Amino acid sequence: MTTSATRRARTLDDPRFERYRNPRSRRRLASALIALHVVEGALFVAMDHVLWPSVVALAAVLVAFVTCFGLLKASTRGIEELPEEVLDERQWEVRGRVFAASYRIGTALLTAGLATVGLWAMLDLPDPGRGVVTAAVVLPFQVALALPTLVAAFRDDV
Repeated sequence: MTTSATRRARTLDDPRFERYRNPRSRRRLASALIALHVVEGALFVAMDHVLWPSVVALAAVLVAFVTCFGLLKASTRGIEELPEEVLDERQWEVRGRVFAASYRIGTALLTAGLATVGLWAMLDLPDPGRGVVTAAVVLPFQVALALPTLVAAFRDDV
């Protein structure tokens, strides 16, 4: 077991985060993270109309996002990211289910996004603004990174 993996596991298992480890708190944090993604998307779209207020608001959303995501990782004890050597058999099984559900959800989201782009092109709609394009590039990347943690947060057996 590497020392960095051990340190990371110890950090994520810190007793100070115990109040976030119940299903209700994890679901609230996950819902807050999803809401932050929605707000971020709306701010990207708003950048076409009011640039500087949107940039300032995006900076605030970024701080909230990092804080919320860190708490969410601690609430799941990092089951979705830690190396196998620091997990027990039950955690391996839970992680496998989390990844399987994440892949299914991610595939559905990707399919919906591609269908939207295809429909947009078929209907010959006007070009989207820079904010929509930026959101279409940034948000899928962030969602892909956060999806296993979000799925783990909504499970009762984490």
